[in-house]
Amino acid sequence: MKKIIVFCCLAAAVFFSVTQCSHAKASDKEKHVRDTTKKQSVELYADLKIDTTCALAQALGHWIDSACQKLNGTVIIARHDTILVERACGYLQLFRETTGYDTITYEQLGGLRKSDDNKMTMETLFDLASISKQFTAASILKLCSEGKLKLTDSLCKYFPTIPYKYVTIKQLLTHTSGLPEYFNFDIKLYDNSFMIDNEQLIEVMAQQKFPRMFPRGSDYKYVNTNYAVLASIVEKVTGLPFEYYVHKNILEPAGLKETRFFTEVLGVSPIDILQHDPVDNGEEYVVAYPMNAFVTRPVARGHWKSGALAQYDRLNGILGDKGVYATARDLIQWTNAYFFQYKILPKEWIDKATKVQNQLANGQQPDEWYGYGVRMEEKDTTGFVVFHGGLWDGFQNVWLYRPSDGLQIVFLSNFYNRAHRGKSDEILKFVDSFYRRRY
Repeated sequence: MKKIIVFCCLAAAVFFSVTQCSHAKASDKEKHVRDTTKKQSVELYADLKIDTTCALAQALGHWIDSACQKLNGTVIIARHDTILVERACGYLQLFRETTGYDTITYEQLGGLRKSDDNKMTMETLFDLASISKQFTAASILKLCSEGKLKLTDSLCKYFPTIPYKYVTIKQLLTHTSGLPEYFNFDIKLYDNSFMIDNEQLIEVMAQQKFPRMFPRGSDYKYVNTNYAVLASIVEKVTGLPFEYYVHKNILEPAGLKETRFFTEVLGVSPIDILQHDPVDNGEEYVVAYPMNAFVTRPVARGHWKSGALAQYDRLNGILGDKGVYATARDLIQWTNAYFFQYKILPKEWIDKATKVQNQLANGQQPDEWYGYGVRMEEKDTTGFVVFHGGLWDGFQNVWLYRPSDGLQIVFLSNFYNRAHRGKSDEILKFVDSFYRRRY
């Protein structure tokens, strides 16, 4: 602050002395002084900004190293497109026990865990789980912005055999539809395909006609079925596989060229099809491995709280509610491109997506705030934030950004040990405290 004050005084003195010269000579000199002082002011502000950012990054680095010692995964803290801190900790696979491995002995575990190709890196792909929902929402909103569907469209327009005919697209987006949770459906209702897909889910819902949890619009209940159905609507409207549409219209324009879907990681998508043997009827989990032919980055495997490897659930083949694989850096790139730079949708649509949209038909607002593919909350201690978590098959993730200052936090973990539980709030408070102390 002292440097700014001294500089301003010097600039004023120089300008005053110049005005004492003749008018003819003054105009050129005044222009030179204005240009020079403007340039110096910008440079000085930039230096101060860099110094502050570096100091914050260093402080955050120490804090992260201390607070996240048990984290197995990656973490990034950024402000807009400036990464302040990033860390990769632990392993792609824990190799703590032989459960989930067919041919590995207990004696081999330590060597496999510590091998160089098992180290976690910032290039590691994680199953984003429910963080994936925002890519589905972005696809729906893009089609809306192009006039290809409406938020008020009813489900019967696209799937007339499903019993929840008058549920709207907006109610699916905001979890106010009343649809039942497909995670609770009996696995035996599906055929014996290696992976269950969205088409099978729609067929089972049409055949079984499960009762709704509540009349549409009368309550709020976070249910994964909503976003799986939305992915199927994208396919119905575009005539394209969901993965292909999202790649071409959402991920690639945002600069996420290496982000993948689970179906691509295992080579079971319509884009890169790899044949797998059918499974026994009623089998829930399968033994499978990421295919190097379809991914160029290392892929993390999920682990339960015990440290045991999480086998792939056959429901992984259902997309829209989950299924995107990305790195922590990818999510920073995505947040900037989608929410700040409007590379996918105009600002008016992003404003809608990040506004509370789950009000009920009676005008009441549920305690949980939900927009389109994202959650929101506002606290006196941390301000208004947009966020989403992701829990699935041994992955535990958090993605968050604060619109007021562009601060972004990403935790991706393939070990369900809750190592970063509550850390996002702590980071927000730490950053705010840092600026209060500095100024």
